[in-house]
Amino acid sequence: MYLGNINDHLSKDQTTKATIYKDDRFHVMLLHLPEGDELKPHKSKTDACCIVQKGEVEFKLEEEMYHYRKGDLFSFRAGQLHSLKAITDFSMLIIK
Repeated sequence: MYLGNINDHLSKDQTTKATIYKDDRFHVMLLHLPEGDELKPHKSKTDACCIVQKGEVEFKLEEEMYHYRKGDLFSFRAGQLHSLKAITDFSMLIIK
């Protein structure tokens, strides 16, 4: 079943968070951050698996800093404090 193209949801000039797919089993979102933009520390209500689609990001999880780039796959648990800062134009898929 074709669900569309993720590139149709991207905005190159601003931070964008778009739901790509959602059903009773899981939720897929696309997050885009232009170079230099960031998401302040926050917590998710669910576990998440992330796939970097474009660019590079600094990802802080609790007190640890990680550097992810295109093609990297990572995850985190519900309730963990995390934040992001785009080193370059950055996009990732978030599966919850």
